[in-house]
Amino acid sequence: MDWKYIAYEKIPENPNQWNLTLEDYRNFKKTDWVVTEKIHGANFGVVTDGKTVRFAKRKEFLDSEEDFFGYQILKAELVFKVKEIFNILQLQKRNLDKIFIYGELFGGEYPHLEVKPVSGVQAIQTGVYYSPDIEYCAFDIAVIENGNDNNKNNHKNYLDYSIALHLFEKVGMMAAKPLFIGKYEQAAAYNIEFESTIPGILNLPQLEQTNKAEGIVIKPDKSFYIETRKGLIRPIIKHKIPEFAEDKRYHQAQKWNYQNTLVKKQSSKPILSLEDELCQEMLNLVTATRLENVISKFGRVTNQDRDKIQQLVDLLGQDVIESFNEEYESIFNALSLETRNHMMVNLYQASTKLVDNYFK
Repeated sequence: MDWKYIAYEKIPENPNQWNLTLEDYRNFKKTDWVVTEKIHGANFGVVTDGKTVRFAKRKEFLDSEEDFFGYQILKAELVFKVKEIFNILQLQKRNLDKIFIYGELFGGEYPHLEVKPVSGVQAIQTGVYYSPDIEYCAFDIAVIENGNDNNKNNHKNYLDYSIALHLFEKVGMMAAKPLFIGKYEQAAAYNIEFESTIPGILNLPQLEQTNKAEGIVIKPDKSFYIETRKGLIRPIIKHKIPEFAEDKRYHQAQKWNYQNTLVKKQSSKPILSLEDELCQEMLNLVTATRLENVISKFGRVTNQDRDKIQQLVDLLGQDVIESFNEEYESIFNALSLETRNHMMVNLYQASTKLVDNYFK
């Protein structure tokens, strides 16, 4: 079928890039905000028109036989439940065309003496233990109604968090439960250092070792949108603990900015050039944590898959550039073509080295 997958928007860690207006801040105060645990897994989407069900990784539909991190184990159950959700919504929305359910595949390892490993199952991600089985946790529902252009993101409307949660619970689908609901300022200040709540939800015994959550996600309970340079977006933020940071900071963990460079130039101490400063900031984003997150979007790879390993190098570079541009795009674009190309070569070399070492 000629369907286009509309990927889940990348969640920033800093709201400053949105350039919020006074009206935006007023809207922030009009709704409660929800804090949920961020699960360390693989982004996974399920789409249906009530008849056909298709599955997707981060940016594209999966082939019918593709076994993305073992999701086939859950396939029959997910097909049944998402069709149930569609049927419920169709009673409320007569022009309903498709629904997009977004969530996270996770699990595959749980090192506890009372919990038996599951044969043939591999951990989707490392760093947090959730379950010996492959599990799925849904966190959002978006709808497309007839008469809208399916290829435009602003015609994909998200249901309010509380409505989506009610639907997930009604069909028995695991969903991101609230850790806190309240004012934005309180949600933004929520303590991100805590033990993962997921094993408890799955009725698993607590581990003896520390098992910290990856972090939190903060979203409005009532869905609304703000205008940014990337178009209309629903404001959602993630906060991750340092162990899962996707960059390594430079200059005593302080981010570089152009104003700092101007101040340094007035001193007698030697300083890095603008290109070197920017290049270092870009290379700070080339980390094993970021690579593992790229793999979670791409699919499992072994050191024998040379073509896939090269694709990972390219995808890692693209992910770095996307994050880098969130803060430095205008400065980078003002550089000479020669300088930009030189930075891209450095990025490619660093990405290649990291990927090669990772698979060794």
